[in-house]
Amino acid sequence: MKDVVVIGAGVGGLASAVRMASRGHRVTMLEAGNSVGGKLAEHRDAGHRFDRGPSLFTMPELMEELDRLVPEGPGRPPQFTYRTLDRSTHYFWEGEPEPLVAWTDNLKFAKDVETRWGVPTKELLRHLATSRDAFELTRGVFLERSLHNLKTYASLAAWKLLGRFWKLPLLGTLHGHNARQFKEPKLQQLFNRYATYNGSDPYRAPAMMHVIPHLEHGIGTFLPEGGMRSIPLHLEKLATHLGVAIHTGCAAVQIVHNDHRVTGVKDAQGTTHKADLVVSNADLHPTYRKLLPDLKAPEKILGQERSTSGIIFYWGVRGHHPQLGLHNILFSEDYKAEFQHIQDRGTPGPDPTVYINITSKELPEDAPEGHENWFVLMNVKADPDLWTDDAVEKLKAEVLDKVKRTLGTCPDIVCEQVLRPQDIEGLTGSWKGALYGASSNSAAAAFLRHRNRSSQLEGLYFCGGSVHPGGGIPLCLLGAKIVDDLAHAS
Repeated sequence: MKDVVVIGAGVGGLASAVRMASRGHRVTMLEAGNSVGGKLAEHRDAGHRFDRGPSLFTMPELMEELDRLVPEGPGRPPQFTYRTLDRSTHYFWEGEPEPLVAWTDNLKFAKDVETRWGVPTKELLRHLATSRDAFELTRGVFLERSLHNLKTYASLAAWKLLGRFWKLPLLGTLHGHNARQFKEPKLQQLFNRYATYNGSDPYRAPAMMHVIPHLEHGIGTFLPEGGMRSIPLHLEKLATHLGVAIHTGCAAVQIVHNDHRVTGVKDAQGTTHKADLVVSNADLHPTYRKLLPDLKAPEKILGQERSTSGIIFYWGVRGHHPQLGLHNILFSEDYKAEFQHIQDRGTPGPDPTVYINITSKELPEDAPEGHENWFVLMNVKADPDLWTDDAVEKLKAEVLDKVKRTLGTCPDIVCEQVLRPQDIEGLTGSWKGALYGASSNSAAAAFLRHRNRSSQLEGLYFCGGSVHPGGGIPLCLLGAKIVDDLAHAS
């Protein structure tokens, strides 16, 4: 039995706490915020409930695996529950009267694409099959193991990857790969948007990001009962049942170490919590700059280009919009120009791509009768200084204009809240408000992510969106598993 301190009660930190406690360790969790969840918080306004952060749920087996770590017995929380959806996204383009529905039945989806644009069904099915094959071939090395551990490269998964390396989309950008597969520009755009899953630019991100569509089209799209907020709340229940001491409103201020190994974590109240192991789920920048100021920081890693951030409007909307589903994308007319505008000026420009998530489509209790809860996200540069009140109002006008041009109607907004990069940074500690830590706008990005085990201090581990394997719910859950494996390797 060891004393473990986990810093940060985001999804990765909570999953790490569950794993460590399930092994019998004494686990203490320090969370600066007033509740657990990190980016997976929620807020309510005029009877509408909104998930503040990520809105797509995939790989539910990772939550089920955590459930299995907690033995049956009195007081054990019930199993995590979710529903399987028959579609992932409704895609809209200006001038097209109906959305293209991305059915999770790939054959049905491919036939709809052929009817609309004349792309042969077999071409789209082949594209999805190559995404599946690339995902399955690489997951055992790039997602489920540490890239900084020599044992990874001696594993069976690594040998299988080496033997079939030639089958992977290794050359060029994601856009280049999609353009080679399809002549239809709108289908290229649809598959280009998967780069935004980790805050990257499809015109610079590597073709290997072709693995991402498999999450939706192969594994499936799901919705937790109670919304995304139920994910950290369920993990909190598991952790508490296993005896984890969770201290909210209690920021860590220093990772204490002696003779090249961790010995504890000091909190803002002046208490030092003894630790044999420390797991930092905090963003990498504050971990080094604030918690480890006396340790040599990995400046090259810290200096990497940030992922995109977002401007999010939370709108309570009167009325129903039957053409919209749970997940909706209203594409810009010139996707490449939009990303260039983000890179050069920080904003998506006058014709933004708009993502609209409406959980009340599936969970009617999330909005009053006759209303919908719109979570409206636009990709922007991770730069808090850009987003003055005037800049936000300008973007809002551009978004409303885009919605009207695409859907033929404007939402009747009855309440509004806004989340900006500076808010994301202040609420979650994510440097500059970046949603996914570093971007993946280079072929070497996976190898440049920070390792999960410190090379300087024995007993120090890292998880969360700013380190390997990356941001997003599935990768944060996998990062917690990697940390657990490293900490208990024989």
